[in-house]
Amino acid sequence: MLLRVLLCLPAAAMLAPGGAAAQGVFNMGMLTNTLSQGGSTQSENARASTSSVFRSMARAPRSAAVNHAAITYRPSTAVRQRNMQGFVARLSKVDPKGAADLQRTFARRDVVAEVGGVMRPVGLNPNNVADAMAMYLVAAYYGVRGSVDSKPADYKAVSAQMARAISTTPGFANASDALKQEIAESMLVQAVLVDQAVQAAQKQPSAMPSIKAAIAKGSRAAFGFDVTKMQLGPNGLS
Repeated sequence: MLLRVLLCLPAAAMLAPGGAAAQGVFNMGMLTNTLSQGGSTQSENARASTSSVFRSMARAPRSAAVNHAAITYRPSTAVRQRNMQGFVARLSKVDPKGAADLQRTFARRDVVAEVGGVMRPVGLNPNNVADAMAMYLVAAYYGVRGSVDSKPADYKAVSAQMARAISTTPGFANASDALKQEIAESMLVQAVLVDQAVQAAQKQPSAMPSIKAAIAKGSRAAFGFDVTKMQLGPNGLS
């Protein structure tokens, strides 16, 4: 359950609007809509980059060298604000109320900074695209199985796999810091949302099937593969 450990508090406390978390109230409709819009939480350029990573996963051997410059970026506060605004704007097209809830959350706290602050002590870097992708993909892998029982080794394995894939993905080496930051921050926010949704659905089992389906749809939109059919092992996802 590394994501829950990383967050150091229920994800709902980070993203639920107002006092909803304290009251144990979850907007399952908002969560479902948000999770199912995985591809829509990124710009077209970001979606093209993440989908091309999937094509590189199968091609990159485990011995492939990692281009560390391609997987890291220098974060910008202005870019982060723009990313959160874009996230809300794209969600508003399918769920205006949910988008308004997220807008209020983003106005109150820097979710990405909070997640990053607890990633670093366990060896994960929020400014590393591979680490951020691993946060989301591991959460999604367990999420479609109705679980949040991830292990630290899961994140390390998927991060290494993503790092090799990014290093062999055309265009990533020359991608701007802003594009890499958008991809990474989208992954981190969606990882929190997945964790929140699964924890909420565990307390409201009737919602679990729709949450699982939304997570699966979102990961397909973002990466182009069906996480429900994949296996997670020491070498990552296969």
